[in-house]
Amino acid sequence: MTITPLPLPKEVFGIEEPMKIDGLEIFDHKNKEYNPIPEKQKFLCARDFTEAYSARRITPTQVCEKLIDNINQSCSEACDPPLYGMYQYHQDDIMAQAEASTTRYIQEQSLGPLDGVPVAIKDELDVEGYETQLGTSFFNRGNPASRDAFLIKKLKDQGAIIIGKTNMGFGITTSNPNMHITRNPYNSDHYCGGSSGGSACVVSSGLCPIAIGCDAGGSIRIPSSFCGIYGLKPTYGRISSTGDFQLCNSVGVAGPMAACVDDLALTYYAVAGQDAEDPKTLFQPSPTLHGIHHTNTLSDLKIGIFSEWNKQVVDPAITYALQTFINEFKLRGAEFIEIDIPELEDARIAHLITVTSEFCTTMNGYKKYLHLLSPLNIVNIATYNNMNASDYIKAQHVRTRMMRNISVIFSGVNLILTPTCAITAPPICPRALKYSGIGEIDSSVTSNGMMYTHLANFIGIPAITIPAGYNDKDLPIGLQFMAKWYDEAMLLRIAKASEEILGCKRRKPSEKYWFGDLL
Repeated sequence: MTITPLPLPKEVFGIEEPMKIDGLEIFDHKNKEYNPIPEKQKFLCARDFTEAYSARRITPTQVCEKLIDNINQSCSEACDPPLYGMYQYHQDDIMAQAEASTTRYIQEQSLGPLDGVPVAIKDELDVEGYETQLGTSFFNRGNPASRDAFLIKKLKDQGAIIIGKTNMGFGITTSNPNMHITRNPYNSDHYCGGSSGGSACVVSSGLCPIAIGCDAGGSIRIPSSFCGIYGLKPTYGRISSTGDFQLCNSVGVAGPMAACVDDLALTYYAVAGQDAEDPKTLFQPSPTLHGIHHTNTLSDLKIGIFSEWNKQVVDPAITYALQTFINEFKLRGAEFIEIDIPELEDARIAHLITVTSEFCTTMNGYKKYLHLLSPLNIVNIATYNNMNASDYIKAQHVRTRMMRNISVIFSGVNLILTPTCAITAPPICPRALKYSGIGEIDSSVTSNGMMYTHLANFIGIPAITIPAGYNDKDLPIGLQFMAKWYDEAMLLRIAKASEEILGCKRRKPSEKYWFGDLL
């Protein structure tokens, strides 16, 4: 059987160049499609910052002075217990970026809708002057990056203020024996998800409106779901991996996490596109945001649901939220079609083999440090080092079949809707507080957390998670949409409609863990 490589040219999937390229101009302040929700539910978004700067109500310098104080508080015993969303942050660098942005606004030379907006970065991507440690105690210690990752440079070109690195861990909880356990702002006794948990935490707690995560099996979508924010895993090859220390090269991709859909969209558009240093990016059609605000009617959309798969959730509140949104989408004209996705269990196992094989291959170059990893990852490496090349090749055969299966499904639907996870944020295991990473050995948390997210990584399609309500413990619930290769605009459109549906029912965390008072 032929092994299908990733990424594939767009023509393989019948994808053509978009007829209309809508980009950052749709976020011009002259566009008055802006309906802020009441203050007590409000998450600050990029537009709130840039409008305040343009109106001279506040400067980026003043914002970042307060932001640094808030970061310090969120990571100190003054916030009992600390959230520990941020890991590395250089105050002098933050202020230098803020002062440069302030000067641009004074001179009326703003670089665009991200100028002066704080953005946090997962500790997997190179940021000049920072060590890319990947949440460990041994990667790049004493060796700060000499240049920015490609997507970081693109953010800086737009004037975004990079406020530092967020905590991460290898797994879905960000229970990190080398740093700290990052806690969920909605309930500090629960995990925030992972491995981009720090990025989800800082957005959810209001420290910044946007963060960058990386996703090889759900690591953007799982923490975004657990923390009640929006997260986009782009098509594999859509965003450059230059300067991204990917541990799982054939499935991992960086993407935005944000408090609102517009911020998710503008960040995605700002960082997507071709990079001459990354051949994976050269196959794609031009990124576009065309149609993302066309939400009054969804009558042109066919949404696939695999009911038997969707029923496998642990928390019944997730099923209730899913059905509520289905009903709302129907009211807007969307058509729902029952689908069947064959070989899902085979795909889950094949994805696991692929991810762990690539992870182990990377980590085998650091054998003398392996004892410093979490117990779960030590067990995984010991187990999966017993696999051979034949196992990996068979897994890629499954990948080929799944890509063909899903391609057929997308010939009849625009989107596939599932829960993001089968669970809400799990409670932090008491042993994890005492022994850190040991609490993540519960395999059911991992399997239930990744139940719906692994497929998009395995076959390279884009996927998005949207906040969809809360359970009886006030923990956020997320729903996931998947689209065909390179159709991020479709995902952003349905996310925008979902944002309108949730509306004022969306809640901020408690005041104790809310740091969004920046303006």
